Amino acid sequence: MTLGRYTELPHLADLNAGIEAVWLSVSSREDTYRVLPDGRCDIILKFTIKRRPISELTPIVTGPTTGFYDVPLEPGTGFVGVRLRPGYFQKILGLEPLQLRGGGLVGDAALDLCPGLKALCTPALDEEELVDRLVRFVHKRYAESDFEVALLSRNIMSALHASGGRLRIADVASMHGVCERTARRVLHRAIGLSPKAFASVIQFHRALRLLRDHRLSLADAALEAGFADQSHMCRVFQRMGGFSPARLPEVTLVTISD
Repeated sequence: MTLGRYTELPHLADLNAGIEAVWLSVSSREDTYRVLPDGRCDIILKFTIKRRPISELTPIVTGPTTGFYDVPLEPGTGFVGVRLRPGYFQKILGLEPLQLRGGGLVGDAALDLCPGLKALCTPALDEEELVDRLVRFVHKRYAESDFEVALLSRNIMSALHASGGRLRIADVASMHGVCERTARRVLHRAIGLSPKAFASVIQFHRALRLLRDHRLSLADAALEAGFADQSHMCRVFQRMGGFSPARLPEVTLVTISD
């Protein structure tokens, strides 16, 4: 298994079970890692690889955010995580995303609200065992849950993703034959963010990829991503990433699906 700051394991993704991505990160030095908002919730196990078997495990559940935050790292600090597909948080953990909006649960706080996480914190031989344990946990919870992800919420999210966040919620509602109020309520409950905030996160990630992967100019990226102008894009980048689009730092662009 490849170790590094952040490594996704695409063969373990399972969108049908709500697993958008499985990832691993192990730090080799003292550092900080910037987490960008993606509108998702993650189930994470924090550990240290200083001793084997791995015995000091901390469960973390993150909620949807609209701004960046920095995570301090020490040598040997590791994380394994499952990023849940939007709308599946309640099915897997029995919590509404609204309960964790803009924050998360760490350690005992996570165990108090999600006692089932305790089974993930027993000693493990290595990182591979932790990854396997976490994936099995999500699959088991998915199979045992009676909660059904609303088809309307999935369709609304897909439409917003397909448009790169440029569609107005009123237009999305009309496309699906419901009133705007219903569309807002369904989406807000499913992901814990307002439609405008969720669309803005999608737009931010699209612009990042246009700049980094497609090498578009600032003006062209702003136009293609649907910003009012280049200045608008700069303000969003500062708010969501803490940096200027003219000087992109080394940041991780995670896999997000529709």
